[in-house]
Amino acid sequence: MPVVVAQIRRGLRALTPNAETIPDPSPGIDPPPDEAVVDADSDPADAADDETSKLTAHETQPPIPAPDRPLIEVWPSAGLGLIGPGAEAAARGVLVSALAAGGPDDPNSRHHVVIAADTLATLLGTTTATLADTPRMTITSGLSDALTLIEEQTLHRARMCGDYEVDTIADLRDRDLIAEPVPPTMLIAARTAAHERTRIAALLTQGHRLDIHGVLLGAWPDGDTVLVAEDGSTSIIKHDAKQHSCPSAVGRMSVINRSETTDLLRLLAESHTGEPQPPAPAQHTPLDRLVGAAHAPNPTPENSAAAYLPERRDHAGNEPHPAGDDRPSSTGGRVDVRVLGGARIVDMDTTTPLRAKALELLVYLVVQDGDAAQDNILDDLLPDAPASKAPHRLHTYVSALRKTLVRTGGPATYLTHPSRRYALNRDVLDTDLWRMRAALRDAALATTDADRTAALQRAVDAYDGTLADGFDYEWIEAYREGIRRQALDAHLALAAATPDPTQALTVLEAAMRHDPYAEATYHQAMRAHAALGHLEQVRSLRRALTRRLDEIDADPSEDTLRLADQLIADLRRQTPTGKLRTHNNGQHS
Repeated sequence: MPVVVAQIRRGLRALTPNAETIPDPSPGIDPPPDEAVVDADSDPADAADDETSKLTAHETQPPIPAPDRPLIEVWPSAGLGLIGPGAEAAARGVLVSALAAGGPDDPNSRHHVVIAADTLATLLGTTTATLADTPRMTITSGLSDALTLIEEQTLHRARMCGDYEVDTIADLRDRDLIAEPVPPTMLIAARTAAHERTRIAALLTQGHRLDIHGVLLGAWPDGDTVLVAEDGSTSIIKHDAKQHSCPSAVGRMSVINRSETTDLLRLLAESHTGEPQPPAPAQHTPLDRLVGAAHAPNPTPENSAAAYLPERRDHAGNEPHPAGDDRPSSTGGRVDVRVLGGARIVDMDTTTPLRAKALELLVYLVVQDGDAAQDNILDDLLPDAPASKAPHRLHTYVSALRKTLVRTGGPATYLTHPSRRYALNRDVLDTDLWRMRAALRDAALATTDADRTAALQRAVDAYDGTLADGFDYEWIEAYREGIRRQALDAHLALAAATPDPTQALTVLEAAMRHDPYAEATYHQAMRAHAALGHLEQVRSLRRALTRRLDEIDADPSEDTLRLADQLIADLRRQTPTGKLRTHNNGQHS
């Protein structure tokens, strides 16, 4: 996911009271915030600062307007002009906000944007050929074509209102007279020549009641103009005594830079179309390289995780002083760490509860195959901490984690600190994720079917559920999805390699529990039941998949329905009406 998404989530979390107080799914591992343990070699002020920030973050944020009225009621009636150092950034904010509005259950709020190619290129600093494609944004060759589209929309909506004898599109929606959605339309245009300015003003004035609105880059004497500062704060510019009254809802505008906008447009296009959008080559790194490359060399889309992460950013801050001996040694027992299906240290010594961030650090290092740069850790785990305090806080969490591991497994060096990195000692630690990845590598390198099947079985046995299930770490979603996909691929490969349909079904049923929406799993399960002559089970699987997909507003694909119909028809021909089919084990179906 783009970095900006994590920033947005973080901002929303800060604006939500008690957002940081998340129930601990593993009692005994992590104390509530007011019982957090402060290590003797840490600064108590750091812990106090952490807790204070949790309680006050949502109170110190600037107010962000969130009108609950339709756009038609709060937007300037003849368009809004943007000037000042934050004008282009605010226009990008309007663009993204419009495309992010609404959803499948509220089609009348799914804004449509009309913008000329040169205006969009000005905002994004790139050609439109490199942009993700979304049906909710029409990019025209020039402003004249954009205004022609607005004119067509104006005439169409005016006729609709006339046909139903209402004055506005809002009235039309309130009466629920038609099935056709009429979402708001937003024109985003640059400074224009005089004759185009007159045309724009007339269209926006007429279109306001029809839920057609406009944002203009530059002063806009025919409507309202606001001066936008770099942080998005606005002030009204009066052109003359007859100036329109700009609504207070404009307030502080969202400001977004070019790269963030491009990333968000790509994400929104995927949301609108359901089709994966190619990542920006210079800004992303394949997830397989980051989660352990468990598949064969040169993976294809069919056998690798098709997820991507942003490249790491440098983090300012001093390097914390290392604690303890950094030379790996092993005099104690091995400590078992589980990160699949939850996150915990098995048989952990609970004399002193483990801090939440210390556990998060352990999960992070396990996901990174046991080794991560200090700057990356600070960037992902402590993104909002002051640069002067972040390294020391990390040292506090490292110290807490080391002490818990020693109390649990005995004297040994579990966590080392080479130059500006942190590394787990694999000789004294064992994790389910590492076992799964090792098994997947063995399966990819196996030279015989038996060895490959055995390795796939080990991978399936190691996967006990979602990565750190129940823990809402900001950095984890892309890793979680990639690992889930790898595990699902392993289940499908093992089932395909298992000649006994009954044994294959055991594997496939486990895959369905881990991912109840993967149609490929249902395909294999239907074929396995068909091989056993189970007509009703094939029907049941089709019904179950339909119900599951309905939960996420989706439907089974044509391939799935076609396969189910074919298998059912074949089974009906094989089994005479009224007779039961007998299998070798003497059971009937």
